Amino acid sequence: MNVSFTQMQDGSAADYDLIDANDFETAKHLPDRILAHLRLMAVDDGAYQIDRLQHVLQSATRAERDGADDDWVVAALLHDLGDVLAPFSHGEYAAEILKPFVRA
Repeated sequence: MNVSFTQMQDGSAADYDLIDANDFETAKHLPDRILAHLRLMAVDDGAYQIDRLQHVLQSATRAERDGADDDWVVAALLHDLGDVLAPFSHGEYAAEILKPFVRA
């Protein structure tokens, strides 16, 4: 089933209910997509001596060993998530993905 409009301003309540349901279903797969993207970081090493995946794994491990709470460990793990798609704004990219799930 698809929405009935071609412009957002023309959407009905039923259309927006459909969009909300679709967004909720899409969000269920977010962890798998994040893990897949982390795997991409293993082959995108840029100019560094270790690949980006190893870097974020080191960051998260160090945060956990330092006693950081879950929000900090997750942020350390995902802080470079946007490097591959948004190299000039990857911090903001990662922050927007994390925003609904961690404290400010």
